Amino acid sequence: MAGSSGTRAGLGAGTAGFGTRMAGFGMRVAGSGVHAAGDRWRRSVAARAVDVTGTLAGRALMVLAPHPDDETFGCGALIARARAAGSPVTVVVATDGARSTASTRLSPAGIARLRAAELHAACAALGVTDIVRLGFPDGGLTTHADALAARLRTLYQDRRPCHVLLPCAQDEHPDHRALHHAGVAAGPPRALAYPVWAWYAAPLFPAAAHPDRLRLWAWAAARSGWLRVPTGPYLAAKRAAIAAYPSQTTNLTGEPGWSHLEPRFVSAFLGPHELFRPVHPPLDR
Repeated sequence: MAGSSGTRAGLGAGTAGFGTRMAGFGMRVAGSGVHAAGDRWRRSVAARAVDVTGTLAGRALMVLAPHPDDETFGCGALIARARAAGSPVTVVVATDGARSTASTRLSPAGIARLRAAELHAACAALGVTDIVRLGFPDGGLTTHADALAARLRTLYQDRRPCHVLLPCAQDEHPDHRALHHAGVAAGPPRALAYPVWAWYAAPLFPAAAHPDRLRLWAWAAARSGWLRVPTGPYLAAKRAAIAAYPSQTTNLTGEPGWSHLEPRFVSAFLGPHELFRPVHPPLDR
């Protein structure tokens, strides 16, 4: 998810104006009802969702992540569950995550190397060894849409997953939206969308640009159609995988400008379920 710096102690920098806009979100929610509304919305969505544990856990999965850590926040427990069941899981990370924060101590190349090491540690905690790093520039997926879709199409043909999990189009980060659209354009057998930024910002989306807000409100209001998989005994593996990303969850260098995710953001992904929306075609249950 990273490439986003701001509920990142403040949401996100992976692209220039995104970090500034989302940082304002972090300040506005203090003392407001936004957090409480988000908690209520997440509980309501989970309560209405259909359990598809049996359908997903025993099938070959491919998880598309815009940045190192999105795979863990979005569906880490499902990944661990699938691997425990002996199902193959491929984690595909589209960008190097080099722009997740500004730093005077680490160069962008150094941040990219750090995040690659974190990715491998997190995937080890989840039981995954099949990791594909596409190496597109952090914050630049929208300008590489055709090449991205072509790479994904080749991976679909090579790995032949039963289900592809990709970021939802409602995530307020251009890399997340670009990977969603490229993943769908590449023609997956069945696709499920996992929310990251949208999971935290819904239902009010206070940082969304005004023209987008009505669309996002309508998406959040449509609480039917969600699918869920319990985190259950695999929540511990997900916690361990999140902990493998200290560059994203702590002020790793102690620099005042180091961007990282707030504890409240992280906790939103440690609940009793992981949630998904079917994209194309509908999931057989």
